[in-house]
Amino acid sequence: MLDVFNTIQPLSSNYQEFYGGGTTIDWVKPRGVAMARILIIGAGGGGGGAGGSATGGGGSGAFTAWIGPAIFIPDVLQVSIGAGGTGGAANSTGVAGGTTSIIYQAKTGSGYTLLTANGGSAGTNAAGGAGGTAMTNNYFGAAGIFNSIAGQAGVAGAAQTASTTTFLSGGAGSNANTSNAGYAVAINYNYPTISGGATSGGAGGNGFFITQPTMLGAGGAGGGGNASGIGGAGGKGGIGCGGGGGGRGSTTGGAGGPGGDGAAFIWSW
Repeated sequence: MLDVFNTIQPLSSNYQEFYGGGTTIDWVKPRGVAMARILIIGAGGGGGGAGGSATGGGGSGAFTAWIGPAIFIPDVLQVSIGAGGTGGAANSTGVAGGTTSIIYQAKTGSGYTLLTANGGSAGTNAAGGAGGTAMTNNYFGAAGIFNSIAGQAGVAGAAQTASTTTFLSGGAGSNANTSNAGYAVAINYNYPTISGGATSGGAGGNGFFITQPTMLGAGGAGGGGNASGIGGAGGKGGIGCGGGGGGRGSTTGGAGGPGGDGAAFIWSW
């Protein structure tokens, strides 16, 4: 029909966020939508517990995105959110972050995993954990526009520098010297740096996650060393980000910080 008066047509859209590591939630396709976009984030790995070396932060999760016609999507999807990895106790490795998945549960069979975002690996008492690996495209991804990017690795013995390829950050680590502060996490878009733990066993700063004004996640900073006691704990990672490594102590090493849980975001219009 010719729009003689250039009348603006109202647009309706539906946007849902899914959080809660270790949970599975149903998404029901809204009636009448024509297009959908899905973005999922894997959970971050936990930081390593301090031993006798420079402790490592956990890696961030990968993220996977898909956009395409809503007619190609089942009416009900299961959204499985990966749980963030716990930090390691003194002189031990943390736990890897869990995978976030979009699953089609058919009437028969055990279901079909359509999209995944892998979790980050855990930091150790000597090294940072690897970032979650990117998903390889599959038959569902081929039905729309697909993209998956690996997470950022955690670091040991150095500050964490903001990634140039993903909006999620791995965790920072600690120094091998008990008299040194923990290492910081530098953030994109000129956000304030997440400070490492102070000497005398200060805890590393916690990361964060925001969706506005632009999507961004920060990992936990490293715990501070302690020349006369227990090392500082690593900071907690934001959603999808790695936990910080624990600081070295003269008596006991600090525990690693937990990685952030995964998340999922679904738009339809």
